[in-house]
Amino acid sequence: MKFLLLSIAVFITVSSGTVQAQSKEEEKYRQQSEEIRKNIWAWDKPQFKVKTIPAEYANASKVIIAHHTEISADSKTKFAYNGTFGFGTKKEQTITEVVRELIKVNDKNSVTEYSEFSFTQFVKSSGFYSNDKTTTYIGVRVIKPDGSMKEINADDIVLTKDAFKKKEAKVAIPDLQPGDILDYFIATEQSLTNDLTNKPYRIVLFDDAPILSQSFHGQLSKKYGVDYRSYNGAPELKVSKNEEGDIIIDVEKNNISPFETSFWVASGQQLPFIHLNISLGYKALAEKYTYLKKQGEASKNTDANEFIEEMSRDYSRKFYNEYCMSMAKQEYVDILIDAKKKARQGGISFIDMPDEEKAAFLYYTLRFTKLLNFSIDKMNDKINIGYGTYNGLSFPLFGIMEIAELNPAIMVSTDRTGLRMSEIMGTSDLITNTYLPASNKFLSLKSVYDIPFSVPSEIEGMKNTKSFTFDKPRVILSPKKISELTIETRGPNVPVTDADRNTHIENLSIVLAPDNTNLTIKRSTTMKGFYKTDVQSSLILYEDFYESERKAFKEEKSLVEELEEDKRGKKYADEVRNAFTEARKNQKDAFIREAKNWFEQDVTELKDHKTDNLGVRHTSPDFIYSSNFNLAGLVKKAGNNIIVEIGKIQGQPLAIKEEQRKRDLDVFMPFARSIEYNITFDIPAGYTAEGIAALNKNVENETGFFKAEATATEKTITIKVKKSYLNNFEPAKNWEKLVAFLDAANDWVGAKFLLKKI
Repeated sequence: MKFLLLSIAVFITVSSGTVQAQSKEEEKYRQQSEEIRKNIWAWDKPQFKVKTIPAEYANASKVIIAHHTEISADSKTKFAYNGTFGFGTKKEQTITEVVRELIKVNDKNSVTEYSEFSFTQFVKSSGFYSNDKTTTYIGVRVIKPDGSMKEINADDIVLTKDAFKKKEAKVAIPDLQPGDILDYFIATEQSLTNDLTNKPYRIVLFDDAPILSQSFHGQLSKKYGVDYRSYNGAPELKVSKNEEGDIIIDVEKNNISPFETSFWVASGQQLPFIHLNISLGYKALAEKYTYLKKQGEASKNTDANEFIEEMSRDYSRKFYNEYCMSMAKQEYVDILIDAKKKARQGGISFIDMPDEEKAAFLYYTLRFTKLLNFSIDKMNDKINIGYGTYNGLSFPLFGIMEIAELNPAIMVSTDRTGLRMSEIMGTSDLITNTYLPASNKFLSLKSVYDIPFSVPSEIEGMKNTKSFTFDKPRVILSPKKISELTIETRGPNVPVTDADRNTHIENLSIVLAPDNTNLTIKRSTTMKGFYKTDVQSSLILYEDFYESERKAFKEEKSLVEELEEDKRGKKYADEVRNAFTEARKNQKDAFIREAKNWFEQDVTELKDHKTDNLGVRHTSPDFIYSSNFNLAGLVKKAGNNIIVEIGKIQGQPLAIKEEQRKRDLDVFMPFARSIEYNITFDIPAGYTAEGIAALNKNVENETGFFKAEATATEKTITIKVKKSYLNNFEPAKNWEKLVAFLDAANDWVGAKFLLKKI
């Protein structure tokens, strides 16, 4: 909700216009804005007249005194001339939303948060048989502790971008101080044409600040239908109809305590909200096939199985059209043919491979040909962006495995932090993954760096899943028969990786720099599992990735060599060669940025940077890279002695704030994981090390641990530090145990030892 209120970014696309027309539109906008402000400020709602907050919230950063949302939706049918097919009819919808909040800002953090609003005034999209527009209005006023009020003038709104196709605006809130009350609204009017889709809408009944009063009122014309469900303790909607048959929706809740809204929370399963699907309804009973409701109908808690059946029908049609029809499946056949060819190049027989090896080989062939392989027609995309895309990957992976007769299936589930399977409100709440039932091996290719048989983190541990397999038709089928091709069964229980499978390991060889003010680091980093992708994307060069895969497939010629021998590609060879050279130069900057972000200290004199193992094959899955550099910020002089603040080598670990120490919500972490440092520190000649024993620390329980073990000889200090989250989920009762080892890691930031001059 905060994102919705404070940052509304939209675009304008128009086909014609003049400067004069724009000026008239802007003047009209200002007049409408003034009228809307007068109407909203005149609301006779007692909650917006409250100016005091309960004593229990006196120390809160901010308090939401009142939050109210109004939406309305109407529709008209009009005749329209489209220029090609003559006259016809079109549905014109107008959907209006007004969100108003009254907020007491109590400290500098909340003042900073609300000192500026950014939004966009207009959005238009003109295209075939439609003319859509959205207009956004804003009103802001500040109420001082003495009761005086200042409204931000519309003339103070600054257009940060005033282009023909896009207008962005912002408004500053000057002189906002702790203790002030901010009263603001954002009103959005959206016009839609011929839009018969479900429009999801959520009434969010939580915030990270206390809410004294929250309410919602909606009025949908009788031409609309609505489907709704309350989640996680949210109150039930009050649904009624007025004399005109419009659907009236109300909900109100008072004295809402602050929620932890972002820190290891599964919002779909833990935070209170109400989900609505709003759409233009049908007069007849068509919702069985469209999942749109009848006009004037409001339905509660639609059976989730209906949406699974809808997805089943969609995949049946996809299977029939993309796999069973001979022309459509040719792309999958081509991948299989290419895989067999590449196997022969490597001196192996594809036919004789075990099924899992076949699946992996097909996976790598797909990745190389569709995501990685260079195309002259898309040269700039490949060089500058890196890699191509391949949308809808669940089904293409399925189709390729099916062509190879590996008997795949498609697993259907929800995200582990999303809605429960029994509470979904549409197929968009479901996610799909291809897997091999015989071995329960998963195949996901959402990133070019993915490898086969890795379970995506968002489905780890999921149970009560569904599985889709498909019958192969022998004849051309009617649309009704096509929808019966899918065989729906119970899906697999998804495995969970352990902490050692998702590890960030730092092997650091450290010496004191000659100036005795910095450390010289020889670094080798190993990334495993879910830790890899972000760093791979920033450090791996396209050229290295391509050449690695080319050699794995025993392709004879490099990319540049192929271009030089191609009639069309020859003229691009030098350009590609130069682009690769430039990318290699820029790689050093990427290594510096990564090191600075990780160690949170200044990094200088970086050299010998390289990627030692790309980690893009399941047979060699770890991403390993290395470099040498100087690291500042860890060394202090104390007379003739030197203090090394070795604990800062881990940057700033996750710190639990005071307000987060009491927790009632279960803990949904991204994945089980470990962070490990293996450090050797060379004691410089003429010094001895003191305080080594004090570096040792051990806090361990069933949720995880933090361990620091340090030993020393006359020449070397050896330190091993490891923090491990053993599970991706912890019940709320284990929160204090998690906090215990997280606190230990934070305490160790202050760990130091002394190099004493002999």
